[in-house]
Amino acid sequence: MFASLPDRERPTYDRVSHRHLEPLLAREVAAALAPMFASRDYVQHLEHDRRLVARVDRAAATAQHLTRERVAEAVSTVLRHFPDAPATASHSTRRAVAHTRLLAERGAASPYVRRIAAEIADRLPYLADLDPQPVLMRAGTASSTVSPEARAEQRREYMREHSRAARAAEREGRRADMMRAAAWLTAWREQIGPGAHPAPAVHRAYLAAAERAGMTPVGKKQLFQLADEVFGPRKRRATGPVWVVPQEVKTLNVEQRRDLAALIVDRLTAEWREAALDGLADLAAERRTEQAVPDVERRALVVDLASRRALRAA
Repeated sequence: MFASLPDRERPTYDRVSHRHLEPLLAREVAAALAPMFASRDYVQHLEHDRRLVARVDRAAATAQHLTRERVAEAVSTVLRHFPDAPATASHSTRRAVAHTRLLAERGAASPYVRRIAAEIADRLPYLADLDPQPVLMRAGTASSTVSPEARAEQRREYMREHSRAARAAEREGRRADMMRAAAWLTAWREQIGPGAHPAPAVHRAYLAAAERAGMTPVGKKQLFQLADEVFGPRKRRATGPVWVVPQEVKTLNVEQRRDLAALIVDRLTAEWREAALDGLADLAAERRTEQAVPDVERRALVVDLASRRALRAA
């Protein structure tokens, strides 16, 4: 794929990352990945003029039908591990690879990933061309004894597992981005001269460096929290918040920078986790207190009808 200059999609503004993205052309990515999916027994079949995807189990002589979401999830998993462009590639190509990985992190919800999945499906071999032809199976049809309740529970378990896997992948990707940001801040601190450095200028320098390196930048709030750990707490000046770099800055090697970045990220994530647990404990205590307090106003409205009747009779 990188033998020649690969094409890219038209630049579009991404509302999630708040910048313009220009990933690799979906058609070319699909052409590169289709042979791999075909080698793993993915096939296409037609049903009522619709192109569907199935995966062949040669041992059982069956083909399991796959939903579009499952195919898109498989494609996003591959794209998240998309190889780097060679060192001889242009800056725009390396940036396109980074944007492709960024969109792949969103899984089947990304229209870009779904387009690649559809393009791959068009290039898969046909189920009808296999000899012998496997029996097409759909989810839940392998055994007629499965009750609707059991199928619903299987579906819920699948969704829970999918959500856990998506959250784990998101946390791992966020941690890697934070590690790179902390390492950049540490190296940048050694390169700049001593003095006061405005927070917006540091943020702009980081975004420019991330763009040049093809990295996914962390959010502004996360960057400032990491910078507080690297430079020390921000100082308030008339022109705005600044970080003050002292006269002498100790030079670190690559391994020391990596260890320092890991220490900073672990410390921040531990603080966030502790704050979240404290918040949950406070919320639970407030709810218990609210349940323990009697509803005085409602109790005051209760009237003893027997006493009222006795008073009227008297």
